[in-house]
Amino acid sequence: MSKETASENLYFPMNGEVPSAEVLIIRDVDVVGVGAVRRHQLEELQKTKKFVLQTYEEHIPRSVHSIYQAELLRTLQWLRPVKTEEGQGFDFLKEQESVFSRIFPLTQQRLGLAAKRVRDTYLEEMEWSSWLLQDHWRYFVGFLKQKFPDNKELGELSHWEWVKAWIEIQPFDLGTTEAGLVFVNPSLQIVSLSQANSVLNRDKGVYAFVFSDKNHTVTEKALDLYEARLIDLLQEDRKFTKEQLIQMALIDEAVPMIGAEEWEKKFSHLVGSDIIKI
Repeated sequence: MSKETASENLYFPMNGEVPSAEVLIIRDVDVVGVGAVRRHQLEELQKTKKFVLQTYEEHIPRSVHSIYQAELLRTLQWLRPVKTEEGQGFDFLKEQESVFSRIFPLTQQRLGLAAKRVRDTYLEEMEWSSWLLQDHWRYFVGFLKQKFPDNKELGELSHWEWVKAWIEIQPFDLGTTEAGLVFVNPSLQIVSLSQANSVLNRDKGVYAFVFSDKNHTVTEKALDLYEARLIDLLQEDRKFTKEQLIQMALIDEAVPMIGAEEWEKKFSHLVGSDIIKI
């Protein structure tokens, strides 16, 4: 293959690393059915790169095989690879070791010498039940909290990293369903830090993470008491317009009283952060 058409593997999460080759080799276990940040990354790369999609269908668990096939067809419609081929030499454990390091770099650093043992124990105990490699780590936060129940900083650190990685691949529908109503971004995830986290360099508090369709990234915002309450009100069964939400907040006894103008500011902050959609 000539230098101009040389190919390189594209690994996920990308973490800002984009190979220079014209042709990028991607795998079904990384891209089938993805949305949010990862799909946007791939669509942006399509403008200057060509894709070869490698499939590992024989390694997909039977329990999700039919779903995988349907998602593969949908993915091919927008991914449009120049070639699809069967992948070779798939080592599940080796691949998962790499994914772990890319999803949990700070957690791995914090675990130090224990990182390899913790990672390997998780891989031994957990059965693969998804077609995406990254999904295999969805139980890791709970697993880690069980192993180190007294180390809250470690558990919260892993939760922080996992939430950002999880949002990155989810196919969220961010469209409104009823005109005039406001709603919480469906990608919203909350992480609570029970104490200042030295690794994250974040203070104790409640943090919101969402996929922002404005800039196609996972965004983070520290929530104050009032912002958190507005989110809580919107997550109840009732539906609100902006005006109805502010009125409900004004009579809410769950938080100290503030005026309508202050509630308006809190609402605007959440809209500006893409946490509330209008």
